[in-house]
Amino acid sequence: MGVCAINKPLVSSIAILLLFCYAALAADVVPTDIMQPGTQPNEVKFLESPDKCDNCHGGYDKAVEPAFNWRGSMMANAGRDPVFWATLAVAEQDFNGAGDLCIRCHSPGGWLAGHSTPTDGSGLTAWDSDGVECDFCHKVTNPDNSDPILIGVQNDPFLANDLGDLYADPNNITGYYGTGMYVMWNNPDKLGPYSDATSKHRFIQSEFHRSVDFCGTCHDVSNPAVGDLAIGNGAQEESEPVIYDGTPGAPVDGKAAFNNFPYEYGIVERTQSEYKSGLLSQTPVSDYSKLPSDLQTGAVKAAYDSAQLAGTSGNYKDGTVRNFSCQSCHEPPVKGYGANKPRTQLRADLPRHDFTGGNYWVPDAIQYLDGMGQLRLGGGLTTTQNLSLIHI
Repeated sequence: MGVCAINKPLVSSIAILLLFCYAALAADVVPTDIMQPGTQPNEVKFLESPDKCDNCHGGYDKAVEPAFNWRGSMMANAGRDPVFWATLAVAEQDFNGAGDLCIRCHSPGGWLAGHSTPTDGSGLTAWDSDGVECDFCHKVTNPDNSDPILIGVQNDPFLANDLGDLYADPNNITGYYGTGMYVMWNNPDKLGPYSDATSKHRFIQSEFHRSVDFCGTCHDVSNPAVGDLAIGNGAQEESEPVIYDGTPGAPVDGKAAFNNFPYEYGIVERTQSEYKSGLLSQTPVSDYSKLPSDLQTGAVKAAYDSAQLAGTSGNYKDGTVRNFSCQSCHEPPVKGYGANKPRTQLRADLPRHDFTGGNYWVPDAIQYLDGMGQLRLGGGLTTTQNLSLIHI
């Protein structure tokens, strides 16, 4: 956190204000207007604790190891984030039950375990405090089922692709990427980008983990209630008409979230959509020199420089083309080992799991609330968690 000057009293004041935004409204049953496609609660085995992952992926090199860097990231602290709790409370005031939508991305382990009700977050346990955790990300599959081996759990009518849409082409299935419509692998294997890993656990290579659509799972956000019940469906004026039911509490198969791509309705955040609409998303890192001079600086230059470690002109070490993707900027490659075991390979394109980004003050707010004993979720930060937050 040392790279930015932060007004500590201001952070403390904001943290306290956010703490008192909590409201008591909640639904004990998620309304159909909020339900979405994808794997549903209690359909897959519970996720393994990050503490178990630490045994191999932490404790050996803070600069590059996945465990320490992840613990200081906003991924690990998504469930502790006071802004999350404040916005969840506002969402519940606007539409009873809407908190389920927030929880499914800020505590996916808790959501999958059936702890999103009551929808004010009061059903979450200390075990659910690890936010977007290791075993969650490394169990996510592509909802379009394009990988014949990695077919995740999605049962009709909760299909997170357009196969069930009224006008879908069964020969050209497109996944739903957004608003936490994740489709989970329900086997012991861990999924990741490498085909040649040496590990004590089972693993399967997943090309999806290098796709920007993987990140779009939570970083394009739509409000399904607005999409189905609001005038105009929360859509852009020039977009295609939204298919919707419009009746509160109607069955899910007629709802907007089950018949349209997530970007077509209920606009909340369009991080991935905006990125994909730009030419940079289609630009290989190896074409850096062709970019306008005013783009050859800052985060773009940092992504280019770190990608040179692999010695492949910016591509991944295995030759896969690396674009200026979410992963290239927010998980910049480093040279190091991904685990502490003797046969672990030294890699020059190891993704650093600090998830570099602009959210620089919330970690201070989290630590402040922890010091006051006021964190809404979990049993307090450990020494390692505090050190990792400072490190980032």
